[in-house]
This record gives sequence, C-alpha cells and structure tokens, in this order.
Amino acid sequence: MDNLCYNGRFLKSNDFSLKINNRGFQYGDSFFETLKCHQGVPLFFEEHYFRIAASFCILKMNTPSTFRMEFLQSLIEELLIKNNLNNSSARVRISFFRKEGGYYSPEFNDVDFIIESTPLNEHKYRFNNTGLIVGLYKDNFLPKHTLGNVKSNNKIINVLASIHARDMGYDDCVLLNCDNNVVESISGNLFIVKNSIIKTSPLESGCVDGVLRKILLNNDNLLIKECTISISDLFNADEVFFTNVISGLKWVLRINNNTYSSNISKGIISILNQTYL
Repeated sequence: MDNLCYNGRFLKSNDFSLKINNRGFQYGDSFFETLKCHQGVPLFFEEHYFRIAASFCILKMNTPSTFRMEFLQSLIEELLIKNNLNNSSARVRISFFRKEGGYYSPEFNDVDFIIESTPLNEHKYRFNNTGLIVGLYKDNFLPKHTLGNVKSNNKIINVLASIHARDMGYDDCVLLNCDNNVVESISGNLFIVKNSIIKTSPLESGCVDGVLRKILLNNDNLLIKECTISISDLFNADEVFFTNVISGLKWVLRINNNTYSSNISKGIISILNQTYL
C-alpha cells in the first residue's frame, strides 16, 4: 500500500528503503508478526502482542521503551486509516530487526520495526469445500528448539517446501522435525482428529507458537490435546486441518493416498466466525 510505519513514523512506501547492512537482510536477525484486521481493528491483538514480547526475550532483543500494547495498536489503526483500509479487512505485517552493527556478534540489541498493510478480500473465515491436496516434505527437517516457536525470518525450509509443493502439484506440505515427527504445515499449525479427539503438535516439537492455535487450545468447547504426532498418526487420522490467523482453518482432503472427512473442521470454522468475527 501507499504508506508504512517505520519506528513510529509514517512514510510513503516509495520513499523508504532498507540499508544494505540491515541485520535482517544480512543474518536473518529478525522476526515478524502477521495480523488480520477488520474495520480498522486488529483481531486477537493481545495474543499477538504477548507473542511479540516473548520473541524479544527468546532472541535477546531489547524491548523498545515505547512498546506498549496501546501504542502499538494505535500505530496499526492509524496506518490502516492512512491506507484507506479502516472500513474493510486487511493483513498487517510487523517486521522487527536488530539494529545494524557487528557481524555474527551484534553491536546493539535495540530493534527497529516496520508495519505494512495490504487488503484482504474476506472478513469471515470461509471453509474450503474442495479440500487441500497435501504431501510430506522430507528433504529438510525442522529443529526441535524454542527458535522454532518464533516467527523468525529464517524460513528457508518453508520456502524450499513451497517449491517442492509447487513442483509436485500440492496445495501445501507437512513439515517434519529431526525425530521424523509431524510438526506443522508450510502455512500454519497442524491438527489431526481421531475418534473425535483433536490433537496438535506441542511447542517442544519445534512448531510455531501460532496465535490461532492458542485461541483454539483455550476454547472450552473444543477438546484438544498437545502431543507428539507420528507420520502413522497423520495417515490414520479421521481429519486433518491447518490453521493461521489470515485464512482461519484449511481442511485437508488428501495426503498421499489417505483421504479425510471434514465434519469437525466445518464446526470449528463456525465457532471461529461466531465467537471471534
């Protein structure tokens, strides 16, 4: 869009550029947060805010002195107004990167940030009736540590898995960790359903600490277990679906030769739309 916010200042996108020694560019020393907004208001904002705060801690970045929940939300809302997105739905991305200086060892732990916004066509989460055709990505594995929980800009495995999915004609791929257990999809967190019990991989598996994942885990109307999911568990599940805050829930129709039903997936879409949107 025409405007962005850089460290609290609003600028024309065409007037802004990153320096060549930006640490996010040079070392991937950065992370990002993606939010869905409607009518000028970010959804699930408290969950997003606390995930950002946790990422500062994990990545040993200094929290900006102005980084208060109300201040950050006001910047997002003002940017949406400037980009004429305050009366519709929008996607907002906030990128945080350590200030330039140093090589592997940074000179500073302070951070800069950029807020960008783009329009979204849909407000309500829409169920994908045709279902996703999904494959397993086995060329590279996700590590099992807390860095996997952060939405780091180091997403090369997701990039390579996306290329693999495109080459194979898949809509998405399931990512595995070094123990050969199921972690997540390229696009979000992964859930399986077996005998009406919903299961998702624990954070210890290396999955992203997804905001919508947390929303579903905290919903009293849903019985969800965090547990290790094997490839066998995935293939023998009754249902499989992926989640993220932008698209909500995406139902998986087929992985390899295994097909899945969609009853619980449809019910969760209804819960999300009725409860949160």
